[in-house]
Amino acid sequence: MPATATLARQLSDADNTGARLVSAMLAEPATVAEAFAVQRETLALNGWLTAGYKVAIRTDGSSVSAPMAHITYASESGTAGFERPAVDALEVEICFVLGKDLPPPGNEPYTRETLLDHVSAIYSGAEFLGHRLDDGSKSPALLFLADRLGNAGYVLGEELSEDVLEPGRNYPLTITVNGNTVFSGPGKHPNGDPVTAFLAFANTLTHTVAKGRIITTGSLCGALPLPEARAAIAISGFTTLTVTAASTRQN
Repeated sequence: MPATATLARQLSDADNTGARLVSAMLAEPATVAEAFAVQRETLALNGWLTAGYKVAIRTDGSSVSAPMAHITYASESGTAGFERPAVDALEVEICFVLGKDLPPPGNEPYTRETLLDHVSAIYSGAEFLGHRLDDGSKSPALLFLADRLGNAGYVLGEELSEDVLEPGRNYPLTITVNGNTVFSGPGKHPNGDPVTAFLAFANTLTHTVAKGRIITTGSLCGALPLPEARAAIAISGFTTLTVTAASTRQN
């Protein structure tokens, strides 16, 4: 069995049980392309469809991304539930919903304006991390990429106005977990602009991303650890969202 297929099976099994794999015992992909192949195979093994992408910029300026399979939509009252075998951490984000297909750029790279022409709406969101690797985001870079950048799923919150995309903006943000405040202060995008990583992603596309898919680009609060079993999460400030998250792994 090819190494990529073996790693995909290992990550898939860990995803479905909530287990943690020892990174040192796994075969790290040799290239970014191999890591992306593992991502695709992991989803295929489970019959999961790609509902969106988590995108980021590496320290060398290149774009990386991971497909998101488990997306929940908050109710009109701003509440949602989220459950997976492993739910380890929370990130509050701004995301984009594509209003039309986003094809590879061709001869003309996307600009901020032409890219946003493909967006139908901007939303707040809560990304949940469920690490299949023992060192999480500190694992070898290509192994962490193969693990879909730790993504467990996403809750789409409320629609936001376009002024949230103003570069350099701070976002009033308070987050409580089980009644305890775990973040309070201005939320800041890691790139200083929610569009930056989205633009880098779009300009490296080799396939069309379909209308309706969600693109999310970075945490405003870092990764906030969650309790093992159940977390009642209240998010307020620039957006309002209440999520009950549960981790169903058998300890």
